[in-house]
Amino acid sequence: MDQRRSQDRPRYEPIRIRSLWWAMAFVVLAGVPFYLPPGSTHPLVFGIPYWVVISLLFTFLFAALTSWACLRRWNIDEPEEEAGGGA
Repeated sequence: MDQRRSQDRPRYEPIRIRSLWWAMAFVVLAGVPFYLPPGSTHPLVFGIPYWVVISLLFTFLFAALTSWACLRRWNIDEPEEEAGGGA
């Protein structure tokens, strides 16, 4: 697991990235199909209403975005842990 963390990489937290917040807000709002006409169930996609497919797609996209931010953009090692070699 230490392969994804570089020693020369500065401490970095994705909470400071405004574009990440905007992307997460967009994905959450797009996942709630309030923009679709009320009561619409057609067309069906594999037998389920298309709004369910939209919600599931954006739920997966939100999980992928959160995972990417945590795994690739967040250096979670604290300075004490780095100096002491861990717990």
